[in-house]
Amino acid sequence: MSMMEKLGTRKTEIDRELEVALAVGDNETLRAAMKHYPLAGGKRMRPLLSYLVADAISGNGRITVPFGAGLELLHNFTLVHDDIMDKSDMRRGIVSVHKKFDTPTAIIAGDALFALGFEEICKLEVDDVLLRIILNDTAVAVREVAEGQQMDMEFEKRNDVQVREYLSMIDKKTARLYFTAARVGAIIAKGTIDQIKAMGDCGYLMGVGFQIWDDVLDLEGVEEKTGKPVGGDIREGKRTLIAVHAMTNLKGEDRKSFLSVLGNQRASRKTMQEATDLLHKSGSVSYAKNFALEYIREAKEKTSVLKGSEAKDLILELIDFAIRREG
Repeated sequence: MSMMEKLGTRKTEIDRELEVALAVGDNETLRAAMKHYPLAGGKRMRPLLSYLVADAISGNGRITVPFGAGLELLHNFTLVHDDIMDKSDMRRGIVSVHKKFDTPTAIIAGDALFALGFEEICKLEVDDVLLRIILNDTAVAVREVAEGQQMDMEFEKRNDVQVREYLSMIDKKTARLYFTAARVGAIIAKGTIDQIKAMGDCGYLMGVGFQIWDDVLDLEGVEEKTGKPVGGDIREGKRTLIAVHAMTNLKGEDRKSFLSVLGNQRASRKTMQEATDLLHKSGSVSYAKNFALEYIREAKEKTSVLKGSEAKDLILELIDFAIRREG
């Protein structure tokens, strides 16, 4: 049985919560634009992480469903706006929101998803003090995602981005939502201080590993499975860990050749293949893979604060899935 099959009931609960939440509003066009990404599928890794953490601590993961659904809506809000900024035509194998509708509608749909995410979190059945902590943690996470996105865009203008800067960027842009998912799952379950801290760290480490593996999949994934063109990060000029390592280690003509392709939307398939070959030759792809594997190993170590249970086993599988997925 696959991991997703084992998580089927939990995922179904989250999906149903999202469907109910997204039935809101009177304007059909806006409602359709809001639904476009959240109901197009997706692994629901962040809400599942919250659910499993709470399950492992208290045996009641179901209580996290409104939070998980809210976090998923907030995540999708960032995707809608990111695709506008990146001028991306596809997401998860479907046409991006701004392409299917139009850019103004996509911006409004993103704004509405942002608001709806917090409406959903407010449905949590916890006391007022806990709810205030959870809302604050979530708001901080969303603000930091915005900061990470700004850093990501600014990096595209630079050829001297350092590894520590890249890690700071994905800490905010990607890992922060995983950190919040796991930490809040522990808070809702009324875990100990040690459990709350360890689960936050676990989510952060998992998020970094997830993002770096996503960068690898951009080069090595199958387009039908990833839902986006292979090499898209290179064409868009993204300073991924792979690109950062390559810019530091490639010399002479090789570096010049790679930089001529980085950010070149019109690069031919042949030129893209040559750039990919350079990334393998420089050891940059292997470097990124090993980096991701180390973060995933550390994330799994953080689960030592949890007692043995089916939920804990599923957390470990979910962490592994971050770097085993094909798309």
